[in-house]
Amino acid sequence: MQLNDRQIAEHVTRGGFTGQDRVIAVAVVLAESGGRTDARGDVTLVNATWGPSIGLFQIRSLNAERGTGRTRDELANPDPATNARHAHQVFLEAGARWTPWSTFNNGSHRQFLDRARRALNDSGPEVQLPNSAVHVVQAGETLGGIARANGVTLEQLRGWNPGLFDAAHNRGNLIRPGERVALSAPGPSGQTGHSYVVQPGDTFAGIARALGVTLDHLRAHNPGLFDAAHHAGNLIHPGEVVRL
Repeated sequence: MQLNDRQIAEHVTRGGFTGQDRVIAVAVVLAESGGRTDARGDVTLVNATWGPSIGLFQIRSLNAERGTGRTRDELANPDPATNARHAHQVFLEAGARWTPWSTFNNGSHRQFLDRARRALNDSGPEVQLPNSAVHVVQAGETLGGIARANGVTLEQLRGWNPGLFDAAHNRGNLIRPGERVALSAPGPSGQTGHSYVVQPGDTFAGIARALGVTLDHLRAHNPGLFDAAHHAGNLIHPGEVVRL
């Protein structure tokens, strides 16, 4: 089935991608599969361990996961909603980086960035939270422990984070480092879709290249991140927000 750009954007958002990663995600889908849910790739690389790459994000299949509903299940990933959710898991397992996708590594996704931004604008604003209302999951944490540490109930977390209580998360019993947990009810942000949250190991030069903008553009929109405390842009910290 061929999806249009707006449908791709909606699946990307529901799959768990946030901020500027939504833009990159749509661009990667367009570069990887052209928006076809039935796309099959890497068929010449199939062996006893690996199957073909499947669906929107062209997730490489593992034969051992066939029929299990897990991340690399060849039978599950033609479904676009499942594919987007599993792609987000692959993204998180890679340290919230896009390196598992060759179209990101070789830069071919960049030709689709403007198209991706238009698609996300058409699909409606993303609901975002201020950084203080978001907890980034650390290794060994549980949703119950996060709730207790932040003075909220597990039921409140369930209401604010339904995607973390689905089957892929074992109804809230399986969360992964790097996932974001809303700690309050979301509200609209004036910076919707136009910011990027710094990840461990990021640099401004790398962010600029990945998002198809110049370093001067980032400097103009983020003077506070290029001050003396940030070593004129050579020192940034995970969790800081880069305006685009």
